[in-house]
Amino acid sequence: MRSTRAILVTMLLTVLALAACVAQSSVSPTAPVPAAEKAAAVTVAAVTARPAITKAASPTDSQPRPAVSPSSPAADTVPPVVTLSADPAEAPWLESATVSATARDDVGVVDLEVLLGDQVLATASVGDLSFDLIPAELDGVTPGGTYTLTARAADAAGNVGQAALAVKFGPLLDTPTPDAAESLRATAAADTVGTPAPKVTPAPTRPGGGVGYRVTEITLPTYPYAAFLHDATDPNLGDYPVTVLDREAYEASNPHPVPTKHRLIVLENRYLRLGILPDLGGRIYEVTFKPTGNNEFYSNPVVKPTNWGPANPAGANWWLGIGGLGWDFPVEEHGYEFGKPWGFDHVTLPNGGVMLTLFTRHGPQIPYAVVDVILPPDAAYFVVQPRITNSWGAPFKFKWWDSAMLAPGAANSAGPDLQFIFPVSEVTVHSTGDPTLPGAGQPMAWPVYSGRDFSQLKNWAQYLGVFQRPAATGNFMGVYDTAADEGMLRIYPNDVARGAKIFSPGWSDPLDSKLWTDDGSGYVELHGGVMPTFNDWYELEPGGEITWSEVWYPVAGIGGVTQANEDAALALRSDGSTLRVGIFPTAAMQGQVTVAIPGMDPVVRTVDIDPSRPFTTEIPLAAGVPAQVAVAVTLVDNAGETLLSSQAQVQLR
Repeated sequence: MRSTRAILVTMLLTVLALAACVAQSSVSPTAPVPAAEKAAAVTVAAVTARPAITKAASPTDSQPRPAVSPSSPAADTVPPVVTLSADPAEAPWLESATVSATARDDVGVVDLEVLLGDQVLATASVGDLSFDLIPAELDGVTPGGTYTLTARAADAAGNVGQAALAVKFGPLLDTPTPDAAESLRATAAADTVGTPAPKVTPAPTRPGGGVGYRVTEITLPTYPYAAFLHDATDPNLGDYPVTVLDREAYEASNPHPVPTKHRLIVLENRYLRLGILPDLGGRIYEVTFKPTGNNEFYSNPVVKPTNWGPANPAGANWWLGIGGLGWDFPVEEHGYEFGKPWGFDHVTLPNGGVMLTLFTRHGPQIPYAVVDVILPPDAAYFVVQPRITNSWGAPFKFKWWDSAMLAPGAANSAGPDLQFIFPVSEVTVHSTGDPTLPGAGQPMAWPVYSGRDFSQLKNWAQYLGVFQRPAATGNFMGVYDTAADEGMLRIYPNDVARGAKIFSPGWSDPLDSKLWTDDGSGYVELHGGVMPTFNDWYELEPGGEITWSEVWYPVAGIGGVTQANEDAALALRSDGSTLRVGIFPTAAMQGQVTVAIPGMDPVVRTVDIDPSRPFTTEIPLAAGVPAQVAVAVTLVDNAGETLLSSQAQVQLR
């Protein structure tokens, strides 16, 4: 597919660029982007007239490492002359200041670096570098403080020169201006069902249609659970570190939410706006489809510990049902990393897209997880690329599940017209509160069981969670709310990501929403894992790694989903006399749609569509067309590439 090749080319270019950077540093081959741990704020300026800049491999390795040539003149004892500047001189807390360093030497500069204390912010192998410094992303600094930057340079003879610059960091404004930050505000309304999700204020359109990246803050009412957290380990998982909640002490404190600021990373192109909470499990909190203005994920307007989560060790079950898309690792039921800070770094890709890298922060001495989130320019999808690495000298058993909380449309609460897009004929029950359904571990027909169509949320009573049986059988899944006329899709490789699960708290007799929120709003869940069910473990050999790529995208304006891939989603619906065809593309395209219905001549339409203008048409059915047929649909672009090819059974009458 078109987008697959684009992603692969982009990833290859990125790997080559990163490999060049690693060659100039001393990064451990098992370390997950260690520079971001101490200097995540630094965005290296991509100016072709300047040399490539790399970030330091280790924050403690603060001395330049000159490559002394045997032919260097022994009499050279003059160090390089170094200059250092920042523009503006006061760096805005939530925006960037451009830091520039130069070094001049009669022999030649071989190493130039800029430091903040012992944090190496950027390095170059020649005498010029420039990068963007965003104070809010640095560790160990505070708004309004003054800090000293140091530039050090070494020449081929080993002489070292340096320059220092005092830089004042701007204040953290209580009400950031549009130029200073996007401000997200949310209040818990106990008597209002479905509080609209907080949204990021749109950033100005970027020239050239690229992807915007910035770090700002979101204010959310947050329960004071942090004071009752303690460190523990899981002895059954090699003493993997676990943060546990002293539930008894927490409940005894009579907790109430307090407005609290959390860091928010914003990625934005012309179609999508993603908001990521790095300090709350690295989750993607918001995915807003800009043509409709709606967040397709559920974004809980309050941060509140639930009673759900891993059963062991004691106190691990305090999952924060904040919403969005999270990473459940290294065990099931939302894992151990859901409420911990994740490290992050980002890079601008050659095509103008941005790759944000999130990673667990325990260090490479224990198995770790890395998630690349890639937002391309001029497209309405994003790529999620998990990678799990076993740095132990022994096998490592773990579980991994993407877990998305969804409520497509404007209400920020799942409605009765929500449909599960779950292409399978049989499921395995994980858990349910409905006594009329099979018990845990038992098979169940899907979507219709005992006359109830469970693909429709309005037909659910109590809570229910099911896995595709015996494993993930399709390569797409999602939800679509026909009343809102929009939804969300996940496209994945089922030969690697072999688990697919859905869950809902129920509809006519649901779980009490006070378990996770204060405003009565509800959601449904999609889960994707490396193994078929929560009972299954994946084992990595010593030094082993597993990785795969998924494509996620909003879909809107076509009435539902029959088939989907990374390039487009197709909807086929009949009212008995007319077949309605809808195609949602993930990027702008021109080409041709062909619809073949047995007993009728093929219908061909020329299309010029994009994510804000999907294709829809109505085809009158001929009198002799059978009641149920296989309808074939193809979408071909003007270059002759087939973007979508589907043959689906459709009940026409």
